[in-house]
Amino acid sequence: MLTFTLQEVAHHLAATAWSADSHPLQGVATPEKAGPQDLAFLLEASWIDAITHSQAGVIVIPPTAPAHLKARPYLEVTHVRAAFAQALELFYPRPLAAAFIHPTAVIEPEVTLGEKVWIGPLSYLGRGAQIGSGSRIEAQVYIGEGVHIGEACRIYPQVVLREGVRLGNRVTLHSGTIVGSDGYGYYPHAGQHHKIPQVGGVQIGDDVEIGANVTIDRGTLDATRIGQGTKIDNLVQIGHNVQIGEHTLLVAQVGISGSTQIGNRVTLAGQTGVAGHLHIGDDVVAAGKSGITKDIPAGLKVSGFPAQDHREELRLQAALRRVPELLKRWRQR
Repeated sequence: MLTFTLQEVAHHLAATAWSADSHPLQGVATPEKAGPQDLAFLLEASWIDAITHSQAGVIVIPPTAPAHLKARPYLEVTHVRAAFAQALELFYPRPLAAAFIHPTAVIEPEVTLGEKVWIGPLSYLGRGAQIGSGSRIEAQVYIGEGVHIGEACRIYPQVVLREGVRLGNRVTLHSGTIVGSDGYGYYPHAGQHHKIPQVGGVQIGDDVEIGANVTIDRGTLDATRIGQGTKIDNLVQIGHNVQIGEHTLLVAQVGISGSTQIGNRVTLAGQTGVAGHLHIGDDVVAAGKSGITKDIPAGLKVSGFPAQDHREELRLQAALRRVPELLKRWRQR
């Protein structure tokens, strides 16, 4: 268990002010469960009461926090959520990069491994695969022929990367995710559906994180692409030939049909569905359960099904709630 002094933590979090020394610090906990050797963070204004009564050894607060919180050991930081993430990295660091190949791993000819690559048990690396320096491949990972994985990537157990997939640097893939499965492409003939071969790939940019049980289909001819810094939650489906921009957020159970283009800094909240061959502009926000059936211009917030301007949807929902009473009054005439 790692232990740090208050001054060491203050330096790591770039705190702008702090109190006198406290107990040695060994972890991070919620305000309700924190003990004398824990940090607790004021992440929400509604947590002030919980922080006030917390048993945490040190509390971490913004400059706008109530003055009474400084009567106990504290750290003051400009961005509490950023400090929260930095504290978790400090107390719970990932394993250091190290060169290791488990004896049960299968590595085909012409595989290229960078420095300090870690390969876990029962993983398979296909012919011509390339793994960048400092990347860690956990147990039971399938890496197909010609796959390229950049530097400092983390591939968790039971991920599948089909042939020709390319990952940038510092990409994280969580368990059960499949990248490069065949796109849903068929043509009808003589009363049957015949498969269209899917010969494109998938390209994923730097600093992308993809959650558990995500499926990303390979393109028919060109690659399906995920832009730099994009974050994808669990149970998301991305169809073939989809193009997703940089720093976009896809929340759980989002489904995107083939050949749709999604811009930069877009947020699609949980269970949003997107039809195929659409264009969604930069900085669009879609509320949960939105059904997007047409192009969305940049900067718009949408909701509902079919998705429309969020303000219009709110007005529509307010009007619909009045319908039962209006019908009742009409029948009583």
